[in-house]
Amino acid sequence: MSLPHSIFRNESVLVPEYVPSTIPHRADQMKALEVYFQGVVEHSSRMSQSVLLWGPNGTGKTTLSRKLGASLEKKAVLYGNRVKFFHVNCRIDRSLQAILTKGLRFLGHDHPSRGFGFEELLQSFLDALTEDKVHVIVAFDEVDSLVTSDSSSLYTITRLRELSRDSQVFSSLLISKTLDYLKAVDLSTLSSLQWNEISLAPYSDEQLYDILFSRSQEAFSDGCIEEDSLQLAAEIASIYGDARYALDLIYRAGKMAEMAEAPAVMPEHVRRAKASLPPQFKKEELTYLGRHQRLILMAISNLLKKSDSAYVTIGEVEKSYDALCEDMGLAANHHTQLWNDVNELSRKGIIQTQISGKGMRGRTTMIGLSLVSAEQLVDELKGMVADVRG
Repeated sequence: MSLPHSIFRNESVLVPEYVPSTIPHRADQMKALEVYFQGVVEHSSRMSQSVLLWGPNGTGKTTLSRKLGASLEKKAVLYGNRVKFFHVNCRIDRSLQAILTKGLRFLGHDHPSRGFGFEELLQSFLDALTEDKVHVIVAFDEVDSLVTSDSSSLYTITRLRELSRDSQVFSSLLISKTLDYLKAVDLSTLSSLQWNEISLAPYSDEQLYDILFSRSQEAFSDGCIEEDSLQLAAEIASIYGDARYALDLIYRAGKMAEMAEAPAVMPEHVRRAKASLPPQFKKEELTYLGRHQRLILMAISNLLKKSDSAYVTIGEVEKSYDALCEDMGLAANHHTQLWNDVNELSRKGIIQTQISGKGMRGRTTMIGLSLVSAEQLVDELKGMVADVRG
């Protein structure tokens, strides 16, 4: 008895951990990263580097990092140097102590997780690098989580490059969604950063289609996915510019096609997959916002919670925000700063904005929520902004 025909040839190609041989529409950024770290590869004992890589969810940050690491390790061997690339997710390991402990184990050195002070742990990490004659490049993925937990951590990271006395043994790649976390650090820390910065813009629907097409050639059996399905998935994901979301969408669509015993992934499978995906709003996004941005969100959600309308005007939001600030004894930001904060919240996808149309006098900015209910947002914000009331 023959096995049923599978939609997939290799479904692992669609998971977030997969590192493709080529990354469509990121060649320039990959080249820039390699150029920045070329000195470390060639002269690992005399050079160190720090680079900031940032962009919204699903713009290729982690994939670029992992591909960069493999490339740099191979290149270093050609120059007779030992370079190791250590990728850590700071949302999982939210303290430098946890990261350094994991780093020691990555290097093959045992270190107890308890009983040692931080400075001793730090010195053990540097001693291990010196002893092994290896230069480690640490990719601090979602470094904003680390800095939010401990604003002094970034200063310590910059110090690591200075603490090795005889040779350079440490470089860093700081990966984040935005550079907002730098607002929480002091001027001396900022001055110690080299400010080699690479930003990643959200993908367009055409770019997302190219990514999906490239992966689908490996992921699906011949003739098992319609071009219209790829196009639809790209168009849906382009709202967020998120390649990870696009890949998850097409993966789920493939699974639905398999369960239905369909011969190929059709657009209807993509639509069903979209309905099954959770909203893109993530509660942790709120932790990266400033207090006044949270107050603006509270004003928006309070208004929408009490209204039957899908949108409120920026004028209504400003009045509600001013009242919240007055209740809390805070000086409200002026209109220009409020406008900037609204634009920033819109750019991050937390709110939606549009210009008013028919039925309203003049033109004004309308503000709404589509990824989370106003009531849910009020509940989340209550615990994050002292004395805020819904």
